[in-house]
Amino acid sequence: MKDYGYKLCYKELGKEKLKIYIITNTYDLALWHVRWYEKHSPPDKTLLDVTWVIVPIKTYAEYKRLWRGCPF
Repeated sequence: MKDYGYKLCYKELGKEKLKIYIITNTYDLALWHVRWYEKHSPPDKTLLDVTWVIVPIKTYAEYKRLWRGCPF
């Protein structure tokens, strides 16, 4: 099955819901973002005690929905 991209999500301590932080085209780029965010706090909000999860985008419909409204 083809992966159309990857969602980099995080789950805060004590919560169950995953929140999407960024969408990437490659798994390597998603791993790079995880390593970067673990060392450097994202500028728009401080994320403490979070678990990072990389979730593949499996369908073209989900891919189109996630990239809708992208400014570039």
